[in-house]
Amino acid sequence: MPTRFETIRLAIDAFENAIYPDGLNSRSVWLGLYQTLLWYQAVDHWGYDALPHIIDADKFRVPKTRAADDIGDPTPWVVRAAGVHEYLAVTLRCEPSQVALMMDRLMRGPEFEGLQRQNSLGIAFAGLVKHVLERFGPEHVSYEAEKPAKTVFPGLPLVGRSEKPSIDVLATSNGAPLAVISTKWSLRHDRLNDLTSEAPAYKAAFMQLYRQRGRPDLKYYVVTNEFDPARLTKLIDDPGIDSVVHVHKHAVTDVCQLDGRLQQLVDFPDFIAGFVAP
Repeated sequence: MPTRFETIRLAIDAFENAIYPDGLNSRSVWLGLYQTLLWYQAVDHWGYDALPHIIDADKFRVPKTRAADDIGDPTPWVVRAAGVHEYLAVTLRCEPSQVALMMDRLMRGPEFEGLQRQNSLGIAFAGLVKHVLERFGPEHVSYEAEKPAKTVFPGLPLVGRSEKPSIDVLATSNGAPLAVISTKWSLRHDRLNDLTSEAPAYKAAFMQLYRQRGRPDLKYYVVTNEFDPARLTKLIDDPGIDSVVHVHKHAVTDVCQLDGRLQQLVDFPDFIAGFVAP
C-alpha cells in the first residue's frame, strides 16, 4: 500500500501529465483533477454502461417503484451524469467512448490495485489542492497538508470525531494561520456537522492565540467536488464557513443545471487567484 507521501506524489504525477487541450493553467486545473480522481460508475441501463460518479451510486439505479419490464426514462441524475460525460468529451476534444479511459488515473495505477478508494482519494485530493495553490496561488502564502491541529492551536480544546484532528490544508503567512481549507472530494450527509462544528472551533482558537490588531480573521473554506444540492446548500448557509469552493462550478450550475442557491459556490480558479487579500 502506498504511503501518504507516495500517494500524493503519484497523484501530482498523474495531474501534471493529464491532457490539457489549451494548456495547464489556473482555469484548467479542474480538468487535471478530474482525470486524476474522477471515476466512472457502472449503470447498465438506459443504453449506458458507465457514467461519471458525480452522486451516490444508488442514484444511478432503477427506482424500485418501476416495473422490471418497463424501467421508464433515465433518472434525473443519470441525465445529469450523461451531460457531464458529453461535456468532458467536448472539453477533452475526444470521442465520448474515450473519456472513461482518461479518468481515474490515480486508482488505475498498479500501486492501488485491490485497494479501497476512499482513503487514497482523500489523501490525494488534499495533496493536489496544496500543489495547485502553491503553483498558481498568491506567492505570499504558504501551505501545509495534513497539519496536526493541536500544533497550530496548542492547549485549546478542538471539537471533532478524532482525538488527533488534522487540518487538510493550512494556509499561513509570516508564521500565522490565514485559512483552514477542508478538502472533501464528496460530502457524506452524516459528516456535514463535522464541518459546521469544526469551523467555529478553529476560529475561536485562532482568536485566543493569534488575534492581533490589523491581522485578518481566520477563514474557513471547504473545497469539494460534491454535486448534491442539499449537502452543498447546508454548507453554503452555515455562517461559520466563509466559502464553499467547487472543483468545477460550471459542471454543477450549467451542465447539470443545478443553479439556484448553488450560484453562491466559488469556482476553484477564482479561489486560487486570491482567497486572501495580498
